[in-house]
Amino acid sequence: MPHHRTSRLAALAATLALVTGVALAAPSHADDPVPGRLLLMLDASGSMKKPDPSGLTKIEAAKKALTAVVGALPEGSQVGLRVYGATVDSNGKPTKAACADTQNVVPVGALDRPALTKAVSRFTAVGETPIAYSLQQALADLGPTGKRNIVLVSDGEESCVPDPCPTVKKLVADGVDLQIDTVGFAVSGKARAQLQCIADAGRGTYYDAKDADALSASLGKLSQRALRPFTVSGTPVVATETAETAPVLRPGQYTDSFALGTAPRYYEVQRAAGSTMRLSLTARPPANPDDYSTERLDVTVTTADGRRCGNDNALRFDPGRRTEAVVSQIRVDGPKDDSDTDPCHTATSLRVSVDRPKGVDQAVPVEVVYIEEPAVTGADALPPTLEPTGVEPFIAPASGAGETVVGGGGFSDALTLTPGTYRDTILPAEQIFYRVRLDWGQRAALTVDAPEPGEKLTLGSTSYTGFAVDVYAPDRAVLTRTSGEPRNAGSLGPAGTSLQLTEYTPEVRWANRRAFGNGAYSFVQLRKASLAGYHYFAVGRTYEPDGEDSAAPVDIRLRVSVEGTPTGAPQYAGAVSTSGPSASPSPTPSTSATPVASGPAREEDDGSPWPLVAGGGLVALLGAGGVLYALRRGRATAQPPGGSQA
Repeated sequence: MPHHRTSRLAALAATLALVTGVALAAPSHADDPVPGRLLLMLDASGSMKKPDPSGLTKIEAAKKALTAVVGALPEGSQVGLRVYGATVDSNGKPTKAACADTQNVVPVGALDRPALTKAVSRFTAVGETPIAYSLQQALADLGPTGKRNIVLVSDGEESCVPDPCPTVKKLVADGVDLQIDTVGFAVSGKARAQLQCIADAGRGTYYDAKDADALSASLGKLSQRALRPFTVSGTPVVATETAETAPVLRPGQYTDSFALGTAPRYYEVQRAAGSTMRLSLTARPPANPDDYSTERLDVTVTTADGRRCGNDNALRFDPGRRTEAVVSQIRVDGPKDDSDTDPCHTATSLRVSVDRPKGVDQAVPVEVVYIEEPAVTGADALPPTLEPTGVEPFIAPASGAGETVVGGGGFSDALTLTPGTYRDTILPAEQIFYRVRLDWGQRAALTVDAPEPGEKLTLGSTSYTGFAVDVYAPDRAVLTRTSGEPRNAGSLGPAGTSLQLTEYTPEVRWANRRAFGNGAYSFVQLRKASLAGYHYFAVGRTYEPDGEDSAAPVDIRLRVSVEGTPTGAPQYAGAVSTSGPSASPSPTPSTSATPVASGPAREEDDGSPWPLVAGGGLVALLGAGGVLYALRRGRATAQPPGGSQA
């Protein structure tokens, strides 16, 4: 076998290892992000002696919640605990000693459950509320570098000086990589506004906890999210400002970073003759509190001589200040037949330009995924293209009470679900990721009840909270419907007490890429349901801090259903050897384990590809997915003559 063919197969094997989670011949190396460091900060001031609606005092409720959080933290976490107001009783006067009453009771380090549990049990509610001074000391607790997270719980406002909000703004302005989430425990008025301000200044989110149960839910989710945030993973690569010097991408997963408003930067993509290129770029920039959280990521693919083969302009415009992912995805097909001479279809080298013209004014990490789909033999014998009118609405039924799960913070740690019923908790501005594996000939639905049946969500006259469900194909192409029934987005307000939202996929067929026509399901979306593998669902919620009770956690019920018998697997030309050479000249992708919910509600996910090997051609291409809200998304896709964009 010629060396270039060997290299190509090794690179493709690496891609299959990436998207299936199975190690093939080509090795992969992890390029995991540095783990986040989390500091839990708790108010132990005298006001925490007051009763909680649950029948406990606030301090007892807080200790109970913290103990539960410690028990649920993942192994290997870097976690510490700081308490303020726990030792100096100044009889309600903010003395110098009382305003310096803050202790790092468990230093940030590898998770030590016994030490944390013991420390939590010891403290009592005594003194003042020195929030600003405690936050200044917290930076030393977290170390000088890396991603640092603080989860601050308080039942009152600052009782000393200075004001904590300007203090946090200065820390962030000085370039500290810090995120501060705040939880107001049964607060209102000035205290609530101050905690909101701290969260906004600290690039975090404010949450309400009106009782012990809400506090436990908020603390648990915030801690897990801080330790497992949305991250990008893959082999580092740097796009260049000139196309002639662009780095070459072969099948795999990469990471890069893009600043705001700079000149377009370039990659070169190489593919085997006859193959289809599937390329996606995913980012999740923070919300911009000063505007409507507008974010845009433009990607264009051309031939070397400038002929445009496809482009995608992903726009996030969100007055609700969601922090959903922004995904640009392009597919460029290979030749339709031997007579097809379109350079976009025949070129084995294509140029990719990336531009970020709008967004928060800071560089954001971007994940680049390149899947190369080999040519198919006998395509005419495969199941025909679905008609858009034939995509029937799909609502997943409920079965049982549901197992409690914790969804992922992004695509790389999306929770694998099989058909069944589950329960999760969603916080304001949160986006939770799940994935469902689909074979050729199958389709899936995720139905969400918000709040879950039996739960009451009491909203005040000024409250509002919105939800949305989105779905992406294995190559991160958006499949979300922008209209139609059953609905996939809605909001809870004073007049509404519950929502039922559903998102579903069409039946996955190779020939769907040729879809055209009108119907309840857009043919543009239908074209993207042309690759088997993991399909990603995301449940998102708005950030509405000003409404009464709208910043509280909400329990939701998830129903997952899969229909169809596996059929119609294409035969890809050219076998991918799983016992061939072990080296690849191109960067190899980073693989990361995806957590699988345990319990009787689902099968064991062993990460194996579908058993779909026909004629020596691997036909299981299981990919990563992304998310974008349908009702808040603007997307313009240009399709020049000869280009292939689905």
